[in-house]
Amino acid sequence: MPRFISRYRIAAPLCWALTALLPLPVLAAPIALPVSLDYAVVSDALSRQVFQGPEGRAELFRDNLDCNHLTLSDPQVSGAADGLLRLTTRVRARVGTPVAGRCLMPVAWNGSIETFKEALVAPGSGQVTFRVTDSNILSGDDGQRKMSGVAWNWVKNQVHPRLGAVSIDFGPTVSDLRALLRDALPAGQTEPGLNADSLNLQSAYAGPDALTVTFSVEAPTPPPDWVPAPEAALTPDELAAWDAAWQSWDAFATWLIKDLATPAEPELRATLAEILLETRHQLRDALAAESRAEDPVRGLFLSTWARLAPLLKSNALNLPAARSLELATFIGAADALQALDAAAPHLGLSLDKNTLRRMARMLVPTVTEEQLAYDSRVDPQLRQLLGLEPELELQPPEGTGEAGPFAWLIAPAEAAAVSPSLVKLLTGWIPEQNDLDRYLRAMEQLLDESIAAERKRGKVADDYFALYGNLVRATAWQESCWRQYVENKGEISPIQSSAGSVGLMQINQHVWRKIYDLDALQNNVGYNARAGNEILAHYLVDYALKRKEHEARGDIEDLARATYAVYNGGPSHLTRYRRDDTNAYLRGIDAAFWDKYQAIREQGADAVKQCYGG
Repeated sequence: MPRFISRYRIAAPLCWALTALLPLPVLAAPIALPVSLDYAVVSDALSRQVFQGPEGRAELFRDNLDCNHLTLSDPQVSGAADGLLRLTTRVRARVGTPVAGRCLMPVAWNGSIETFKEALVAPGSGQVTFRVTDSNILSGDDGQRKMSGVAWNWVKNQVHPRLGAVSIDFGPTVSDLRALLRDALPAGQTEPGLNADSLNLQSAYAGPDALTVTFSVEAPTPPPDWVPAPEAALTPDELAAWDAAWQSWDAFATWLIKDLATPAEPELRATLAEILLETRHQLRDALAAESRAEDPVRGLFLSTWARLAPLLKSNALNLPAARSLELATFIGAADALQALDAAAPHLGLSLDKNTLRRMARMLVPTVTEEQLAYDSRVDPQLRQLLGLEPELELQPPEGTGEAGPFAWLIAPAEAAAVSPSLVKLLTGWIPEQNDLDRYLRAMEQLLDESIAAERKRGKVADDYFALYGNLVRATAWQESCWRQYVENKGEISPIQSSAGSVGLMQINQHVWRKIYDLDALQNNVGYNARAGNEILAHYLVDYALKRKEHEARGDIEDLARATYAVYNGGPSHLTRYRRDDTNAYLRGIDAAFWDKYQAIREQGADAVKQCYGG
């Protein structure tokens, strides 16, 4: 690991992109694996190796009489032209002639100098070193040069060797990577595959914004006629491994986005929250697919990284030097995975629990097993990332409880949640034709109370609340025909889709894991209704309204169509209802919702009788 930052392993994240590669008997070709390091990282190296004195100063020389001394401070690193690194520093210098215990003709100078440095990698060394190629006096405090040529030469002779002695040692990292690659190769392999010993530090280049360190590894190129082999059906053990893989990925992606969002500004947090929802919708779709022959994690990682990478590479997080280094190495690891996947797809990249955890610890060395574990506990921090309250209120405020078995018939006040007696009444109720009216009235009351609770929360402005109420009712109709329960072979159970969506509002358990109580979504119709209301309010306000969908075609009710599209498919589906390239299947879903929305708006709960043959 780099000697100047002992707790960080500069390139080790690359290993997880390489540790599960399957070799093939084909020729090997080098693959470049670049890691871009923010110049704050180079500044940190300078501070640790050169600027070690009080207040970050570097005393390069001081004689016994204090006749000659030279101190540098306030290093500033940036990229310069022609692949050089530019370092500016403040300088305090005193140059005189010591004679018989006295300092004759001393000249003091305060100002700045700039040095230009070239980043170098000696073949096989595993180190990035820096050679000073030039330096200049910038100014004195009064803007005038006051240092003679002789004095300036003395300063250069002191400065150049010290600033040129800075290095970053990647040797231990290269050794670790080679060892990990050797462990990953199949035992008893006889044909050449991925050459672990070929992994080396190749080059370093000082660009305008970052120092790019490039590793290379020889990987077998695909045969000219190579095509992916058809996947056989998975055995029970393979299915268990398949499930473990996606759960590890989901836990890792959730942790990663939450960690990146914690210090971020509100706009960036919102973007990261959107990426999380998109990632989870993709996972939902992968789990709903008929075939489970192909491990979904590789594709999920690559698609998620395609959205995350531009955001993180823009330095939007504005992290301190140490954390910037961690993020840079994480970015390099993910880029390496993309490079290997593109250059050698036949290797069959595979991600499992151990490799994902290894990568997580490159980003945050102190991350725990518990933080990376897959579980369903509601996470208040994750809810807040989506702009929700830390907890979803369900019970009404104290003192507003209903009395009597028919209290649900009373018109709802601006309560905080739904009536427990109404939830109890609807639990397990599968209506017969002769009590359909009563059932629909009770379910309408539940939805009205949920809508009123959302109004109390104040997220949806009054101007849009009538539209929002019809949106909620139409969504519940589209998703479940206003049902929480169904009967199957004499058993009553919560309604659930093949994709894992449950209950009245068909809240998907994979998309909303750790944001809602999964057990309550299935077994408490009031909780399910409130969750659906929250989600629709979030999508209406933070997506449809924020992005002005009602202005695209000049129709305010396009807000309902756009919001339902996101509810059904995720944030990237916001405009699908009006796009010409939307496929026929999704067009059919959107058309069915629009019909229901209009019917609810005109007929109210009676329109839902269509679901029951009415």
